[in-house]
Formats: sequence, C-alpha cells, structure tokens
Amino acid sequence: MDEQTPDATLQRLIRQARVLGLAQDPELPAEVRRCLASADQQRRGLHDEEILQICTLSGVDPRLPRTLQDRAELLVTEARQHLLMQQPQLTAPGGALHPEERAEACWRDCWHFLRVLIYSIASGRSAFTDPEGMAALRKLYALKGVPIHAMTIALEELHHLTRKETHNPDQQQQISACFHHLMRNLNESAVKS
Repeated sequence: MDEQTPDATLQRLIRQARVLGLAQDPELPAEVRRCLASADQQRRGLHDEEILQICTLSGVDPRLPRTLQDRAELLVTEARQHLLMQQPQLTAPGGALHPEERAEACWRDCWHFLRVLIYSIASGRSAFTDPEGMAALRKLYALKGVPIHAMTIALEELHHLTRKETHNPDQQQQISACFHHLMRNLNESAVKS
C-alpha cells in the first residue's frame, strides 16, 4: 500500500512548494535563468553584479531592484507592524501566529515573497510564479493552517510600502503588476474540480 502519512505529505509539499517560475521561462536569456535559479536555490537576494546583468538584459533600471533589496528587511518589518496593529490577536495565545515560531515563519515568507518579487522586477516580468509550485504552497499553507487573510494584509501593506520607494509611475505600475500576480496566485483556490 502506498498511503502517505501526514508527515510524508507535509515533507512532499515542502519540497514541491516553489514561488519562482522565471528560472524555467524559455523566453528569458539562459544567463538570466541561471542567475535567478542560483539565487533562488540559495534563498538569497541578488548580488549587485547579478542585478546589473539581469537589468542590462531586461532593459530595467537597476536602481529600483537595488533599493528594494537594500530595504527589504525594513519593508517587511513595517508590513509586520501594520498587520499586528490591525490584528494584535494573531500573536496572542490561541492566535494563528502563536507561538513565536509561527509568527517568524510568516515574516520569513513575506521576505521570501519580496525577494522573488525583486527578481521579477529586475527581469521586467510581472508573471513570475511557478503554477505547480504555488499549488503546492497553497496546499502546504492549508495543511499548516497559515492565516492567508493575514498574509494578504501584510502583502498588501508591503505592496504599498514598496511603491513608495519610487516616484516613477512606470516602476510603480510594474511593482503593482508583480504584487497583483503574486496575490492572485497565492489566493487562488488550492482545489480545482
């Protein structure tokens, strides 16, 4: 029999959960795909030379991805504060982000979403998610009881804060397109009939 235990299902979903789809996009130059795959695999921001290389090939001004990356921790912290001001019960005993390890995992996920979103901005692509990886992430979140509504509030605030990092309307539009794509894919129903 090939029954999966809850732990085996959880481990499978963790392995399959993936946000970034650009590393497999054949429309992007191979050197950009390699660069993005390497950074994503290491779960890190882009190095300055990687930002420059990707932006040179995409025609994107490298200043915005650099600024966003330099300010990523602060932006996530501000989004967290905004969420907890609106919903302080989340981290109280019995709340969806209690104990502290659950809250820290949520903030880490927000940082990773922003990290991948910065990849997409540098690449000049607003459609950047991996459909199968996002489906696994949604199932993982459902299994772990991640409060998607709270995550959405944090991401909406992160969107607002990120847009404030530039006065260029085209860049603000690109940021919005990326966030809308992410939130649409994050909030999509995990079960399709």
